[in-house]
Amino acid sequence: MDYQLQSSYTERPSLFELFAQDELTDLLQPAVKYVLSILATRYPRYLLRLVNKHEEFYALIMLIVESHYLRTQNASFTESFYGLKRRNRPAFEPTHSSPYLDKHHQAFDKLTKGQIYGSLVFLVGVPYLRTKSKELYDIWGGNTSGELFRDSEHSQQEVWSTYKRTFKKVYPYANLALESILLSYNLRYMFNSTPFYRPWLQWMNIDIRRATLADLVCLISSKSSNNKSLLRKIPSYLLSSLKTALPVTLFILKFLQWWYSSQSPRLQHEEAKKANDSRTPPPAKLTKHPESAVKDAHIRYGIDPLTGEPLENATLTPTGYVYSFKSLFDYVEKHNRCPVTLKPVKVTQLRKVLL
Repeated sequence: MDYQLQSSYTERPSLFELFAQDELTDLLQPAVKYVLSILATRYPRYLLRLVNKHEEFYALIMLIVESHYLRTQNASFTESFYGLKRRNRPAFEPTHSSPYLDKHHQAFDKLTKGQIYGSLVFLVGVPYLRTKSKELYDIWGGNTSGELFRDSEHSQQEVWSTYKRTFKKVYPYANLALESILLSYNLRYMFNSTPFYRPWLQWMNIDIRRATLADLVCLISSKSSNNKSLLRKIPSYLLSSLKTALPVTLFILKFLQWWYSSQSPRLQHEEAKKANDSRTPPPAKLTKHPESAVKDAHIRYGIDPLTGEPLENATLTPTGYVYSFKSLFDYVEKHNRCPVTLKPVKVTQLRKVLL
């Protein structure tokens, strides 16, 4: 009994795992569109049409990818990424003999051709139709101002306008009904009242389980027993490597997004360098007046030009020279000028310098 509970726990995925793979599926299309739009800015001649027909292009790519994973791994691309598989649900679940029947039941668990085709319809076709329906509803969802100017003689335009009005009324209720059905199946799956978390899986008699070690061994053995030439195996290897390439690609995209963002250290350093380059340099220090009595040897760093001694209470004049406060104050109070440049300076213009 303990083994049965443990087996059912390890094989039946939680609802959060199924939600995670659904979210990954929803994120793939915007990610592919974003990459195509970036590349189309550099190569518009070749990629602009693909961006304009992105839904059709993405559906074709996913049809190839999902078909490969359903045939080879009994799972969709995102389900395989999360270690899940699709199983042709048996009429009776094996209980006590399940550890001995894992290897022998691999052939019975495999999806039939009808189940594979049905899975492709709901993995690729239905999401494509929902995307196009939402796009049409966003386009036609505005005010029907065009109907005020239509000509009653054009029956084709009248039929088309009637179709638009019907679609705009039906789509919200149809979408609400579908979401309500999905919610009810999610709740039933969460409380173990059904093994199917989607209605179409129940129609096709397919349940989703965690992939076990026996599934991995069966997959490796099927690949090793394949007698195809290396050239024929290349497409299969490329499609199988998508599961590994996906996290690497997402990491690279996130890194590039951070690298070219305003928070990147590289851009912050470049902006700081531009700010320093564009900053107005301070004015040059005025030269000594020929009639000044200050010795040239006294005009150096840390020395009072008036006394030739080290600075005490350094004080700055508007002309750019630094003196000791006592000697400078006495000189400016008496002569009202800078000792070196002989420019007019007042006592109120003296500034203390903190060294």
